[in-house]
Amino acid sequence: MKIGKIILIVLGVALIALGVKGLMDIPGQKAMLEAAVYLNEPVVLPENEGKLVIIHGRPEMTAPAFDEELGLTLDTIKAYRYAEEYKQTSGEQLEYKYGWVARGQKSIMGKASVGEFALDEKTLVGLPADSEYEDFNMEELSANDYVLGRGKTKEGAPTERWWVIVGGKYYYDTFEYSGKLDIPHLTREMNKEIALEREGAKAYAYKVYTGAGEQEMTIAGIQQGNLLVADDTLGPILKDGVLSKEQVLSANQGGIMGGSVVFMLIGAVLAVLGLRKPKAKTGSDRATEKA
Repeated sequence: MKIGKIILIVLGVALIALGVKGLMDIPGQKAMLEAAVYLNEPVVLPENEGKLVIIHGRPEMTAPAFDEELGLTLDTIKAYRYAEEYKQTSGEQLEYKYGWVARGQKSIMGKASVGEFALDEKTLVGLPADSEYEDFNMEELSANDYVLGRGKTKEGAPTERWWVIVGGKYYYDTFEYSGKLDIPHLTREMNKEIALEREGAKAYAYKVYTGAGEQEMTIAGIQQGNLLVADDTLGPILKDGVLSKEQVLSANQGGIMGGSVVFMLIGAVLAVLGLRKPKAKTGSDRATEKA
């Protein structure tokens, strides 16, 4: 069996196992939420110390997210950072191509509270980051010698996404040049210098949570002093709107079931692809290959 097929089977089995585990976890999570203390007001009560509580209210930012790596303040509770690097992507037969290559993603948290409760970082991870960020502090950009530029589509049109460029002048287009000797030497050297000047530039963009102060949310977590901490088993539970305990139970169960079914379906497809035998060649196929 080929390595590729083995990898498909292993991934498929792993996804199926995750889906089954999710379904098996439903009764335990349901029992935990049923035993939770539901608070009509987000107030810290001594008798709830160490217990799972369900609160609702508007998350209010108490400190903005700060990207320590770049030294940038982001006016949001949560940001999701995308990183890219401009580098050579191929170089076959003296044809050199350059473009942006993904260099990972990272969540960046600020601080927030609901009523008397401060929300821990694990809870804030559950907030959606769904809006492109553009309200950068221009003084911070200037102090760090960063450049701000829009991304581009394949056709060269500007996108809504703004990128912080580090070590570059703007968000470069894809670039290619030929090192073949039938190209004038001056042109070859000039294009090579352009590529080397751009190579290594880094670009960072952010998607952020923008709902602070506008929409109430229902949140579950363990009360530790005035801190609401996401439970290790349940994970972060944040639901839009003011929900009753029964609605929280239903939404959580529905989310687990939906995610588990998706994992199991994808896993089954991967496993089938890995186990499927290649189609036997017919006489016409062999004749075509010989031709």
